[in-house]
Amino acid sequence: MRNSLVYRPVFAAVLAATMIANVVFAQDQTAVNSIQSSDKLTVTLKAKLPDYRGPSRFVGRKALITFSPDGTLAAMSGKGGTITIWDTETGQLKATLKNGKDEVSGFSFSPDGRLAATRDYLDKSVRLWDVGTWQLKATIPGRKRNLETRIKSGFSFEEEFGPVPFSPDGGSVLVEREDDVVTVADVPSGQERMTLKHETRDSGAKETAKAVLLGGSRHFLALQTGYSADGKWIFTINGDKSAKIWDATDGRLKTNITNNERIYRASFTPDSSALLTIEQEGGMKLWEVETGMRLGQVAPKGLLEGYIKGFEFSPAGRTIATFTAGDTRLWNVETAELLFKLPKSEGTDASFSPDGHWLATASNDKQTAGKLWNVETGELKLALPPIGYKTSSVVFNADGTILATSNDQGVMLWDAQTGTLLARLDAARYPVAFSRDGRTLVTGGRNDTALLWRVEAKV
Repeated sequence: MRNSLVYRPVFAAVLAATMIANVVFAQDQTAVNSIQSSDKLTVTLKAKLPDYRGPSRFVGRKALITFSPDGTLAAMSGKGGTITIWDTETGQLKATLKNGKDEVSGFSFSPDGRLAATRDYLDKSVRLWDVGTWQLKATIPGRKRNLETRIKSGFSFEEEFGPVPFSPDGGSVLVEREDDVVTVADVPSGQERMTLKHETRDSGAKETAKAVLLGGSRHFLALQTGYSADGKWIFTINGDKSAKIWDATDGRLKTNITNNERIYRASFTPDSSALLTIEQEGGMKLWEVETGMRLGQVAPKGLLEGYIKGFEFSPAGRTIATFTAGDTRLWNVETAELLFKLPKSEGTDASFSPDGHWLATASNDKQTAGKLWNVETGELKLALPPIGYKTSSVVFNADGTILATSNDQGVMLWDAQTGTLLARLDAARYPVAFSRDGRTLVTGGRNDTALLWRVEAKV
């Protein structure tokens, strides 16, 4: 279940002639070239999107590129801590969203696409915007702007452009109100419906100050929350050794999970029956929602504290992939049983195909641009040809026919069935986002500029 908020060496001058047939050059009005194969795919640059703020070099910091539900708009992390909204057909700037004088740390379109939400980086307050007019509809208060809030904002594990959690029906949004209190607010009025008190026992200010002054482990609070896919449950975690599951209807505490390690990430399984928790040391566990019973350990602890593993649920929710620079593993979600440890699968990203049959892994060496694995057997389906450098990200288009590999020196589009190179976008950069219909592609670019592409398959 890939997060839509997405967040790297020059391509080889000569690629094997057997890989690309009839390569041609296309140039649009912006005078930027793209190279594409004329017999299967045409990729044309539609527009440059300026004032884009790409990913920084800090671990865990992401850029934002995401589409509205109908695909007509693209939202991006802008310079100066803003969110810029673009028309995906014309490349026109539709709006620039700001949170007063502070930077924006979160963004989401509502499920029906009629509203958008931004979150303030410092106090976590949320603003709701009308997508038709881009007028401010409501401001939902966040944390007090005190010393502890300022300390936490400087040391938070939170992704720089994480999602603002809407309920699946779009009727509610979750907001961090206090150090361990989450507000469930009405949409679009912004009125408070109820509060969820995590009751964290650790002091975030004291723990952070101790880490800064005395060194050692940074065990500080990091409040996070989210909805289950069916909208019935809400989780809260806060960097302590517990996770709580709440009834989304009345705010009643459903399950109180007690762990032996601090929890810094969590996610419901796609079927909403279990909660995955991720520890600072990299361990992952699955817990049953109804009882809080531990189903099993999904990933073992790592050797480096603070190095949190990545994970990805398969579309049907039956399998989970965990990945680090060390290896990639497939686990059974129901039993937490290890299914396969994929050999020579070291990489920083992994992505399931939309049908769930295949897993793509990024390349951590120069021997291949990436690999595709059979999820049922753990066998290697194919290794993409080498491109002379590592790959940082792998993303499928909506129907699973195209796999995009990217890094800080270019983007390549591959036929996901054969491994044939379809297009090489030298001007593009990580991250990459496909629209749902697959006809539009947005990528990062150089010099604070993102790129909007038209993708057309040839019959």
